[in-house]
Amino acid sequence: MAELILSLVVDATLSRVGSLMTDEIITAWNLKDDLKGLQESLTMIRAVLQDAEEQQTKKASVRLWLKKLKDVAYDAEDVLDELAYEDLRRKVEMQDQLEREVSNFFSFSRGARYVKKTAWHVKMVHKVRKINESLNKIRNEAMGFGLQVLSRDRIMPRINLDRLTDSVLDNPVVGREADACKIVNLLSCSCDRQILTIVPIVGMGGLGKTTLAKLVCQEVTKKRLFDLKIWVCVSDHFDYARILGEMLQTLNGNMGGVTNIDAILEHLTKALEGKKFILVLDDVWNEVSKRWNDLMTRLVRISRNNGNAIVVTTRSEEVASIVETSTNYRHKLDLLSDDGCWSIMKERALGRGATSVPSDLEGIGKEIAKKCRGVPLVAKVLGGTGLKRDKKAWLSIKDNNVLNASDNEDNVESILKLSFDHLPSYLKSCFAYCSIFPKDFTIEKEQLIQLWMAEGLLGSSNEDEGNMYFNALLQNSFLQDVEMDDFRNIIWCKMHDLVHDLALSLSKSETLTLENCSVGNDDIIRRSYVTRQNVKSLMAASKDSVKKLRSLFIKDDLLDESWKLKSLRTLDLDDDDIVELPCSIGKLKHLRYLNISGTKIKVLPESITKLYNLQTLKFLYCDSLKEIPRNKICNLISLSHIEFSYDRHMPSMVGRLTCLQTLSLFVWVKIGEVALKN
Repeated sequence: MAELILSLVVDATLSRVGSLMTDEIITAWNLKDDLKGLQESLTMIRAVLQDAEEQQTKKASVRLWLKKLKDVAYDAEDVLDELAYEDLRRKVEMQDQLEREVSNFFSFSRGARYVKKTAWHVKMVHKVRKINESLNKIRNEAMGFGLQVLSRDRIMPRINLDRLTDSVLDNPVVGREADACKIVNLLSCSCDRQILTIVPIVGMGGLGKTTLAKLVCQEVTKKRLFDLKIWVCVSDHFDYARILGEMLQTLNGNMGGVTNIDAILEHLTKALEGKKFILVLDDVWNEVSKRWNDLMTRLVRISRNNGNAIVVTTRSEEVASIVETSTNYRHKLDLLSDDGCWSIMKERALGRGATSVPSDLEGIGKEIAKKCRGVPLVAKVLGGTGLKRDKKAWLSIKDNNVLNASDNEDNVESILKLSFDHLPSYLKSCFAYCSIFPKDFTIEKEQLIQLWMAEGLLGSSNEDEGNMYFNALLQNSFLQDVEMDDFRNIIWCKMHDLVHDLALSLSKSETLTLENCSVGNDDIIRRSYVTRQNVKSLMAASKDSVKKLRSLFIKDDLLDESWKLKSLRTLDLDDDDIVELPCSIGKLKHLRYLNISGTKIKVLPESITKLYNLQTLKFLYCDSLKEIPRNKICNLISLSHIEFSYDRHMPSMVGRLTCLQTLSLFVWVKIGEVALKN
């Protein structure tokens, strides 16, 4: 994320300085002048930041300056957060004292606490002054570069968050009806002749292979050609056991925990008995025929009758040649017509059902549509760049040299970057954060907003703001493939592979993921998704780098207590094999998001009640969990979301959590009677 989030971090730090300067603890410790100096330096730096970000491509010295600023800005945010934490801690202790009605005000223990606070105060004053010194040096360097104050929005037309709706979520497919009809006819005419008919849909990224597969599923469902529809997203991890397991889980949601392959095959055989199914294997990359043959051998074994079909989407002609029933069954997806691209653009820019388009805009729009070169993803992205009915914005897009790339693949990548450049800085940061998830990962909307909030990417820590940001990224096709509940609320989404590649390219110097396993010598990793595949890369990083991790997602019981995670905002152990949460977790003063759902943890240590900044606490489906600090959860005074699955995990005194927005269950205890309310 490097320079992208600098303005956001600086803005957040400035906001925090302003709020702290009026705090009584700052006044008592004589820190006001230090914070005022810090505020002045940050204000000056913020004013020239846009010019620096533009000049960094030409001047290595400015690029180095931005890197130093980024590190100091993060450190400043941590220091100010510690001051705010101390304020929260005092409020909790004062409340506890009132409740216990402590009478011996000058007790020995009180004196001990006072000495400890004084030592901490000296340490914090030193930290603030050190940050001030670093910022003063950076400020002076900026003056030497001759950086100028620029208008933040002078370059690109910006999107208007107020106009965003969810009307773009379920748009009808444009220009692929004939493709769907051809595949459906092929399946209806030939399926009954063999046990499995395999049709690969092949084409470059962004052409809409997944969308076409969905359209085929919709049409065969209407025609009742199959009894069952199964969808498995394969991506670059082709494992027949996983695919068969996901097939079983699709047919029976209670079978998600079955891992023994013989048991999976037995259950699948029963579930498919007497049924005809269509299986979609989406986004297949594997070009090793043996792996495909391993899967097919088992599918044939459990399919007792003819008439089943498999649709495979892939970018690889080699994959298509391996999987297809014959060359006659391969469906090569062609480029979309210019008119098709214009239809997509028009709907994205002006809204569904927009029929009257001013003639001057229509002419410009059709010129832009030609430059989409038949790629629907490009048309979607360009249509979502805040065009509306602003002729100047349309001309800005039409005349941009990026649209003149000669190669389609390069064109898609360049236009995604062009659309990204139109985003305001706060949306850029939220988008780049999504690179931490693996490709084809199903992202839960509410979780994503909570993660943004934990990282400080929502300026006001406002979840309504997070919803607007989410919709804006959806509007721009940076998020897609949404799923809704019965009330048409979005619950899940995904990122297109090409979009994920862009996000990763923007954040690779700070993010360690399955797709980005290498760590540069000068890189400071601030976000990491750790599995056995990339844990060595994290362990090879410098201790300073690990200390500055802000988001950590861990699988396979790899949490290492030797990692000093002092800056951590997010810790996600969802479905990890961990059995014990260390008591030292209470030292993570900055932690705002903790998820231990699906783990084997038996005790939630009382030390978590010292996490006064914690906003989200999740312990869903923790079957082994026996002990939680029920009476102390109310000390988590910043808690907005607490989610659990079993009534025995209900904490006490949740009414004192004044920030609480989500309580997944409420258990009312009344003289031995427990009533469970959703």
